[in-house]
Amino acid sequence: MAMSMPRFWAFLAIALPVAASLVASLSTVDLTYQLRAGAGILATGAIPRVDSWTYTVPGLPWFDQQWGAQVLLAVVERVGGWAGLALLRAGLVGGIVGCLFVIARRATLTARSAGLLTIVAFLVAAPALALRPQLLGMGLFALVLLLVSDRRTHRRRCWLIPVIVLCWANIHGSFVLGPLVVGLAWLADVHDRFPRPHRLLAIAAISVLVACVTPFGPAVWTYAASLSIDPFVTQQISEWQRTSLGDPAGVLFFMSVVAVVGLAVVRRRAVSWPMLVWLGVFVAIGLYAVRGVAWWSLAVIPVVAALLAAGQPVPAREWPGTRAMRRLNLALAAFIVVIALAFVPTWRPVDPATAAPIGLLTDAPPGVTATLRDLVAPGDRMFAPQPWGSWFEYAVPDLPVAVDSRIELFPASVWAAYDDVITG
Repeated sequence: MAMSMPRFWAFLAIALPVAASLVASLSTVDLTYQLRAGAGILATGAIPRVDSWTYTVPGLPWFDQQWGAQVLLAVVERVGGWAGLALLRAGLVGGIVGCLFVIARRATLTARSAGLLTIVAFLVAAPALALRPQLLGMGLFALVLLLVSDRRTHRRRCWLIPVIVLCWANIHGSFVLGPLVVGLAWLADVHDRFPRPHRLLAIAAISVLVACVTPFGPAVWTYAASLSIDPFVTQQISEWQRTSLGDPAGVLFFMSVVAVVGLAVVRRRAVSWPMLVWLGVFVAIGLYAVRGVAWWSLAVIPVVAALLAAGQPVPAREWPGTRAMRRLNLALAAFIVVIALAFVPTWRPVDPATAAPIGLLTDAPPGVTATLRDLVAPGDRMFAPQPWGSWFEYAVPDLPVAVDSRIELFPASVWAAYDDVITG
C-alpha cells in the first residue's frame, strides 16, 4: 500500500489541525455555562429568559440567543462526556479546514498549494478555535463559503444557504456573516456578467428573513449588532478589543494581510473590484476586534486561491511521487493518526473532582471544586474570578456566583464593583 503526493497533502491539510485540536485542552471559560444552559433546556423544554445563577443580577433578563448550540453541546456531553466534547471540537475543526481545502482545490490549485494554504489559515485562526458556539458558527461559515465558491458550477446548492443561516441564527450571533458573504458574491457575479446574478441577491434577502425564525424573532439582529458595539464589551474584553501587534493573534493577522496585499500586487491583472471589496470587508472585521481575525482567515481563502491560480498552468495530472515517497507518505500518515489517537481523552484517567480526563480542562480548579462541594451550604454565595465563574456554575450549581462569561448580562456597576475587589 502507498499514498500519492496529492492524497498526502489532502491528508495533512485536515489531519494536522485535527491532531492539534486533540492535543489542546478545553477551556471552560465559555463552555461550561453553555453546558448548564443546554442541560436546563433539555430538562425543562424552555429557553432561560432571566438569570438565576448569580447573586449580582438575579432575575435580570437574559437574551439567550445561543440556545441551539447549548442544546447540541449538552447532548454531546450526555452521550459522550468530556471525551465526546473533545472529539466534537476536533470534528468541527476538521470540517472547517476540509471546506477550505476543497475551496482551494476547486480554484484549480495543486494539492500541495491547497494544503499549505489551508494549514496557514488554520494557524491564523487557531486562537479562536475553542469549543463554544462560535466554533459551530465558524463551521457553518466555512460551509457557506464552500457553497458560494461552487455557485457557478452548482447553482441550486446555494439555496441551502438560507437553511444554514436559519440554523446559524439559533446558534451564534455571527449568523450575520452568512447573508453578507452571499451579497459579496452577488457583486462578483454582476461584475463578471454571470447569467442571472440576481438569484444570489434573492438568496441573501431570504437569508436575512429566515434569520428571524428564532424564539426571539427579529431581535436577534439587534442583539448581534448591540453586542459588537457595546462600549464596555469592546473596551474590557480582550477578544473584543482592537487587533494590535501586541497580541500573537494580531501579529499573525497583520502578517497575513501583508502577504495577501503582496499577492494582489503581483497578480494585479487578476484582481477585480469585488475582490477588493471582499478583502476590505474582512480586513475591517479583523481590525475591529481580535475575535474577527478568525473570520478573516477563513474568508480570505477563496480570493487567495483564485489569485494563486491566476495565470498558472493547470497540470493534466499531478505528480504522484516515487514509490519510495508514496510508502513514506503512508508511514507518516499512520504516525500522525497514532499520535492523534494517543491524545484522545478517552485513554486518560478521570479526575474525580471535575469528572473530566486529567489535563483536559483549563480554568477548572479541581481542588477548589472538591472543597466547595464539601463546604457549600444553603444560602451561601461565592465571589470568584470571572474566568472561573462559568465552571463553578456548572460544577457547583447550587452556589450562586458573582459574575460569569455572559459579559453583556452584567451592568457597568457590577463590573466596577468586581474590579474593585479584584484589584484590592
